[in-house]
Amino acid sequence: MSKTFGYWRVSTPDQDPDYQIAALEKSGVDHVFGEHITGARMNRPELNRLLKICRRGDCIVVWKMDRLGRSLKDVLITIEDMNAKGIQVKSLTEPIDTTSPMGTLIMQILIAVAQMERSLISERTKAGMQRRKEQGQRFGKPHYIRDYPKRIKAFQKLWQQDKIKDMTGQQIVDHLNAADPKAPKMNSPQVFYNWRRNGFPGFDQPETDE
Repeated sequence: MSKTFGYWRVSTPDQDPDYQIAALEKSGVDHVFGEHITGARMNRPELNRLLKICRRGDCIVVWKMDRLGRSLKDVLITIEDMNAKGIQVKSLTEPIDTTSPMGTLIMQILIAVAQMERSLISERTKAGMQRRKEQGQRFGKPHYIRDYPKRIKAFQKLWQQDKIKDMTGQQIVDHLNAADPKAPKMNSPQVFYNWRRNGFPGFDQPETDE
């Protein structure tokens, strides 16, 4: 048998939740959950506990939809999760009630708009990354050698002086560390070996005379 749960939230301990609790109890909910916690915080322990208790067909009633999240996007994500679990939701002050056909339609429209917005943001992000990639920008953590000009310059001098072949990997790493002490320190010659194995990316090897 399905159950109806009420959920209230106020942002600070000095705010009075009585008006929300009274409205929820008047609506005929079976149990009431609530918490004093700001909407800016992602973690809402009591709401999470309620969502774990709810089963398919149960309904969560709130005084207002913003009690479920810190923003419209956050609220819709929460409702999407509830919808996937078969949990219904009803607002006492807004025309949102997924137990009715019209309320379900309104909610589906809001969710569809949110999904479209996320898709558009994702497409813009991918397009921006592709554009920066075409312009030669790299992503992720900077490389210990190729992304630090002082180290590239120091390595270039060693190359031009033909000293590389007479140095161990650790000696090369120590030399490059000293060339730019403000850059992240390389603690292992493996950084150099990996860089060499990949063909010294970021370093234009001078052509040799034949």
